[in-house]
Amino acid sequence: MRVSSTVERLDVPPGGSGIVPLQVINTSAVIESLSVSVIGLPDDLFRSEPTALALFPEASGALTMTLALPDAFPAGTYPVTLVVSGSAPGARDAFHDLDLVVPPHPHLALSATPSRVRTRGRAAFVVEVRNDGNVPLDVALRALDSDRTLRTTLTPSTLSVVPGAVTSSTVLVRGPRQLLGSDRDRPLKVAAQATDTQSEVDLVLRQRSTISRGLLTALILLSILALWALAFLLGMKQVFGTDPFTKVAPPSFFAATVSEDGTTGTPENPNPAPAGALQKTDGPVPAGVGATITGVITGASDGQGVGRITVDAMRNSPKGLVVVSSAATQDDGSYSMAGVFPGSYMIRVSADGYETAFYGGTPTSDGAAFVAAPAQQVKSGVNMPITGLPATISGHVDTGEAPGVVAVTVQARPAWDGADPNTFYPAAPLPIDASGSYVLSNLPAPGTYELTFLAPGYQPTTITERVLGGQNRFALDVRLGAGTGQIGGLVTDGRNPLGGVQVSTTSAGKTLVVGTPTVGQVGQFVLPNLPTPATYVLTFTKQGFSTRTVVVDLTAGQIRGDLNIVMSGGAGVVTGTALDSSGAGLGGVTVTAGGSATTLSTTTLTSGAVGTFTLTGLQPGSITLTFTKPGYTSASVPVTLSASGPTAPVTVTLSSALGSVTGQVTQGGVGVAGATVQATDGVITRTTTSTAGGAHGAGTYLLADLPAGTYTLSVTTTTGGPVVATAVVTIPPGGVASQDLPIGGP
Repeated sequence: MRVSSTVERLDVPPGGSGIVPLQVINTSAVIESLSVSVIGLPDDLFRSEPTALALFPEASGALTMTLALPDAFPAGTYPVTLVVSGSAPGARDAFHDLDLVVPPHPHLALSATPSRVRTRGRAAFVVEVRNDGNVPLDVALRALDSDRTLRTTLTPSTLSVVPGAVTSSTVLVRGPRQLLGSDRDRPLKVAAQATDTQSEVDLVLRQRSTISRGLLTALILLSILALWALAFLLGMKQVFGTDPFTKVAPPSFFAATVSEDGTTGTPENPNPAPAGALQKTDGPVPAGVGATITGVITGASDGQGVGRITVDAMRNSPKGLVVVSSAATQDDGSYSMAGVFPGSYMIRVSADGYETAFYGGTPTSDGAAFVAAPAQQVKSGVNMPITGLPATISGHVDTGEAPGVVAVTVQARPAWDGADPNTFYPAAPLPIDASGSYVLSNLPAPGTYELTFLAPGYQPTTITERVLGGQNRFALDVRLGAGTGQIGGLVTDGRNPLGGVQVSTTSAGKTLVVGTPTVGQVGQFVLPNLPTPATYVLTFTKQGFSTRTVVVDLTAGQIRGDLNIVMSGGAGVVTGTALDSSGAGLGGVTVTAGGSATTLSTTTLTSGAVGTFTLTGLQPGSITLTFTKPGYTSASVPVTLSASGPTAPVTVTLSSALGSVTGQVTQGGVGVAGATVQATDGVITRTTTSTAGGAHGAGTYLLADLPAGTYTLSVTTTTGGPVVATAVVTIPPGGVASQDLPIGGP
């Protein structure tokens, strides 16, 4: 047969199809029915039109091969061989080699379980990342909050997903507490970004109020009752009270009286009132005269707002500094102190894990700047940085191996805006200890850090952690995902590279098949994108050659290209059974085929069909099968292998090579029971005790399972006593020797 085609390179995208036209010439002398098979890819991916082509001698015809790839077919270049075969006996196959090129097609899909959670403050969502493409993807996840009121943490925030796989990440969401009101939906998105592809999924945090509507209604009713009671008491006091109104405000709360000469002082009050003070009037001070001071407290390290910081407004008094008003910062660092008496104050910020500071940038009140608080006005922009004490992040890393087997390192990089991307803590990667734990100390705080974990053969993993001042934070456990591996090598017949070999293995429950090219890099094969660590069983098959099976262990991310597979010519097969003398199957017998170019051997089965064996890869001709097993006599059987058909099963019976000796210990013609009988050939020693009964009566002994040979027998009647009788006996292979042992005479 001769075959030709204009297609030597076929580019087919995942989920697409391609066509390979073949022009075939029947070079045989008979009418042929031609069909096409494929080496290098599963046959079910191809369709031949027509399925069979009938040609007269020297006639030509056309065959069309249509290839349809599944959506997740891995990207890469695959050597494929199309084999055109005839049905007539002795027909020679024709081959056409081509390269199938599958381009990368990355595609991500996200889903969430659940996608909506009703809670008061925090919730956890599980986001599943599915790789619907045909290339491994390194996926970065991030949460998008449109109104910036939610705090989110993704664990892990980066994933490595192989084609067809699904990996999950946990999204922890925390919203600001809602004291009153109806349920409020806080939407957010989780976005996944990888090379040339991205996807999003919508999540909803539905927040309940801390105070329910029923409780709120009860509080309102109680408030109404309290107000009625208060009004009643105040009214009674106004009706029956005789004391004059005595409440007054300090002089500093009233503006100075302007004199005729334009000055603000008076003989009674030569010092003017502070700016913003109220005019003095008859009656009580009007309500709402207090000032409001607002600002934002930020971290000195990252410039981000810091929550739960105490802000104090302080004034001097005869007894020292006195706290006039206090407030706590919100999560974004903002604070507000309302109802502050008009005047000038020093502002102090403090919290556990942070250095105390005063407005103006001083650690003490000395040199602190004063903040003026005008009455009935808001003094805004009172912003301050606060310095946190160094923080610590610790955690545990799991590689799937025993602790200490994989060398893992970790480094922390500042992740806030304006941080130097080339700054790391520590400066050199920190090795994980033998138990898989790590501690990153002396981290500037507050701050957000990206922790990157690296290990040979594993995908880099990054998590994000935020630390507050002086915090000892325990990070979530990190599970490192191993990188994909690869197995490659060369298939030969012992001298030359061998093309057209089908190489198959199983990966993730699916069969992966590739072939060795017949032109170009003849005999080379590559199995790419294999999950690791794992053990793979590779099977090499080719018509006319014995099948080879090789077991390959891949460590995490390991790439092996050093396999050198030698396939033996000939596909002759001999089967048979080894039996013992009782006719039962005998397992563990070594069967060796001699007389051929290659010596092959196998072992009979010890379970299932015990005693059966199969020898493959034998050349046609005469061979000798040798059967050996310790304790049994060897046996050899000649077998003739024919190229026309299988050989009839061989049955061989092995005789035991172990013998025994038996007899009677006597004294004065009477059997002696309890005597110790020992047999030795200088290497093997066996011991037994004569019995009170048996085949010979009292004094009978039996020493079994002795290899054939000459043994010395000795008799003692007491433990450690002298030998009272001896004899020499020869045990035949598989036979029984008889020897009586009289005491005190021959």
